[in-house]
Amino acid sequence: MQIVAYARYSNASIMLDWHTFLGALIFFILCGILIFQNQIWEEEDYSRNKKWYKWKDSAIKANKGDLTGIYPRSKK
Repeated sequence: MQIVAYARYSNASIMLDWHTFLGALIFFILCGILIFQNQIWEEEDYSRNKKWYKWKDSAIKANKGDLTGIYPRSKK
């Protein structure tokens, strides 16, 4: 008795339907919105803390990157 296994092969292909296209479109739109919103938040944060950022930049330049002496060790 001989058993023969037969597997039928088809020309399988990935077809992009409109659901896939719509999902990708929504994904990229959301990514774009989040990127622009993050830029807006960073600009607002910088404008709110501009004095502090300038002070920190000058302290780093003055101390050549060594920040151990510019921050207080204890709260008084």
